Amino acid sequence: MFNKMQWPRWRSVISLFLAVMATCLVGCGRANVAQPTTYSAEQIAQLEIFAPRVTELRDRFPELEDYIQKKDWVDISSFIHGPMGELRVRLERVAARLLPQAAEQAKYYAEEIGTHLEKLDAAATDYNQIVAGKEYREALDDLDAFIALIPDEAV
Repeated sequence: MFNKMQWPRWRSVISLFLAVMATCLVGCGRANVAQPTTYSAEQIAQLEIFAPRVTELRDRFPELEDYIQKKDWVDISSFIHGPMGELRVRLERVAARLLPQAAEQAKYYAEEIGTHLEKLDAAATDYNQIVAGKEYREALDDLDAFIALIPDEAV
């Protein structure tokens, strides 16, 4: 089939073909790694550190409602930029330690909470109690949904 003169050329073609095949098999195939369905003891330990810091800020939310009812615009902005200024960081720390599906939802809620607080701050600047109350309620609902994603052992 081949004479001795053609073999080196065919050998390089076959080598190239095998290299392309190996690259396709490795690149296109992926390991089917199952995502964990329960929290490890280490994850729970980390969540036990960060989750209470979120629930602590949740416990302070009624202060913000009181400021809104009193139309205390300065304290609303101070509260949002003060104690609630740490909320995003705390939410991100917790979300990063949740199981993948819960973490995705938690990141969504964290973003929503931040958006509501920004709108609440803008409403305080505009002296708009109706919008402030609406954004407060939505932020609180999203925060409660976020906290519901945290395993009970960690809260």
